[in-house]
Amino acid sequence: YADRLWSYWEMHLNHDYRVSTAAKAGLRNKVVVVTGASSGIGNALAKKLAIAGATVVLVARRRDRLEETARGIAAMGGDARVVPCDLTDMHAIDDAAARILLDLGRVDVLVNNAGRSIRRSVEESVDRFHDFQRTMQLNYFGAVRMILAFLPSMLERKRGHVVNVSSVGCLANVPRFSAYVASKAALDAFSRCLSPEVRNRNVGVTTVYMPLVRTPMIAPTKIYQYFPTITPEDAADLVIKAMVDRPKRVSTPLGVTAEVSYALWPKVNDYILSFGYEMFPSSARARAGHEEIEEPEDKPTREGIAFATFFRGLHW
Repeated sequence: YADRLWSYWEMHLNHDYRVSTAAKAGLRNKVVVVTGASSGIGNALAKKLAIAGATVVLVARRRDRLEETARGIAAMGGDARVVPCDLTDMHAIDDAAARILLDLGRVDVLVNNAGRSIRRSVEESVDRFHDFQRTMQLNYFGAVRMILAFLPSMLERKRGHVVNVSSVGCLANVPRFSAYVASKAALDAFSRCLSPEVRNRNVGVTTVYMPLVRTPMIAPTKIYQYFPTITPEDAADLVIKAMVDRPKRVSTPLGVTAEVSYALWPKVNDYILSFGYEMFPSSARARAGHEEIEEPEDKPTREGIAFATFFRGLHW
């Protein structure tokens, strides 16, 4: 019942949503599209944006979850619109974007938050090419299609902002996440190329390199119960900081350190990451090669917990 309990708490019991004065000043009356808004980071972000006075467009697959989120926002006095969309279906994205522009006239900020993560080594993936395809389909193609749908109107108005929720794994090159990190890195590269093209038209592009967040996406990996994480509310604050300040990137100290150290000492980085790879086992699902096996309760050693705590925010 863990998933149901999490969902009930997230929708009905968690009311710890506060935003800064700067966020209220910078986001009031903005139209913000948030993908993956039905749970986790997207759910917390949508509620914080509503408190700040933004009109929030909730995009995800499940209408029932989106409507539940919208009811919570309405109870807080906010304005939320529900737009169900399968973000792996490119035509569905086009239809959803056209509907949003028709109904609201503009989009000020697009937050590409929806994502899929797979924790499986490359060796365990040699017969699972579809893992790479489906991860790229949502994390990269879906996000790019959404950008392309809203970009012309942003350029025409000479006003807009794209915020991509990425991963610290893109900076640290963590093992077991080749499919996930590659898809996020592809979106990162696309965004870095796009940014100088649209800069003079007042359209900003920001990437948020998110550390490990306690969301339903990581719940199947039982050892993460013992890892230090940030909350969805903390993660939402990082995204709001990106929206208010409009930097090129938002990261954590560990992410910056990992990126710099890899540039200077790549072999040392490989040694440390390899040590972590050997320390933490693959999941039962990864070892079996399919998703139906229930993950056993596999508590890491004290050394493993200490290692994960030292590298706080990395997913192993």
